[in-house]
Amino acid sequence: TATTEIYTLSLHVALPIFIASSAPLDQYIVEHPDYFFGSSPEEAHINADNLEILLSHLKCAAFELPIRDGEPFGDRDVARLCRFLAEDLRLLHHSGDRWHWVSDSYPADTVSLRAVTSDNFLVVDLTDDHRIIGEVDFPSALTTLHEQAIYLHDARQYQVEKLDYDGRKAFVRQVDSDYFTDAIVYTQVSELAEFESGIAARNPLARSAHGEVRVKRQAVGFKKIKFYTLENVGAGNLSLPEQEMHTTAFWLHFDSGFFDDFEGYSTADLQDALHGAGNVLKTVATVLLLTDPRDLATAVLDDSAQPARAFEPDIVLYDNYPGGIGQSDPLFRRGQELLAGALELASECPCESGCPSCVGPRNEIGSGGKQGAIRILQKFFAEP
Repeated sequence: TATTEIYTLSLHVALPIFIASSAPLDQYIVEHPDYFFGSSPEEAHINADNLEILLSHLKCAAFELPIRDGEPFGDRDVARLCRFLAEDLRLLHHSGDRWHWVSDSYPADTVSLRAVTSDNFLVVDLTDDHRIIGEVDFPSALTTLHEQAIYLHDARQYQVEKLDYDGRKAFVRQVDSDYFTDAIVYTQVSELAEFESGIAARNPLARSAHGEVRVKRQAVGFKKIKFYTLENVGAGNLSLPEQEMHTTAFWLHFDSGFFDDFEGYSTADLQDALHGAGNVLKTVATVLLLTDPRDLATAVLDDSAQPARAFEPDIVLYDNYPGGIGQSDPLFRRGQELLAGALELASECPCESGCPSCVGPRNEIGSGGKQGAIRILQKFFAEP
């Protein structure tokens, strides 16, 4: 007897829904759906010459097999790096014609997929008998684990009761809070070396470049921001050590003649407009590179306060990691695309004088900051 089995194929239709917040990246995707549905899935960037990353790779390689004298490792001086690992860190030993790993540690354990450096802070939960619940990379810890900060872990909220800076520990206790904290960071950026430069878009009075910068940062306070309404419901002061790092950056330099036709704009008005332009440039840069918004930071440099200095500011987008992770070079190569996208985003946003979705809220960039930022971006494409 033949048995006939009939299978019914059920088709289930899924409908993913993206509910956008007022965050600039969310709003950009909503206004540009082709970017989300039509672009390639990923464009990853990493700076293989970053010394921190390079040394981590070299340590892992030496652990697997001894490194022979003269053996190439990219275009770097392997012998010099091996001498550093042997003499300064006591991790390698030279015997015969090879460098051997002599440490008891397993080097891959110290390589983080989230940060360049392995110098992390441990998060200790006081609610549950001093249990370690996580770790945070050093640069992020100073803004997310300061005392009174609200730290989120496994969808639970914790408040930082004590930050042991020297011991690299943060002691937290579980709470139920209706606000989150946002650190106020004082930042000073100075340019150290220029790798490449050229005219920015079509305006010879503006120049784009990428190179190396020094960043000094210090968390001086924090704000308490209420969920959903984003109201500022409190603030506090912080006294944490100043941190310094060398990293790579993309920047736009404006000659003094660039602003000749900005009648009625004071220096303060122009600085507001430059900060607004920097905010929208960061949003578009995040989209172009498919990176996390926290991987890039912005700064506006202005030396006009110094004697005999004209107003020739810079807008700087810098890698938020020591040594840089390779984002400045693609931003330089795609500079015109970056500027065009920023102009489009700022011009098409329906707000009157600025909002978090474009150039930033009015209370941060001033009442004329949005229109000034649009004028600056338009001038990159004006015929000379």
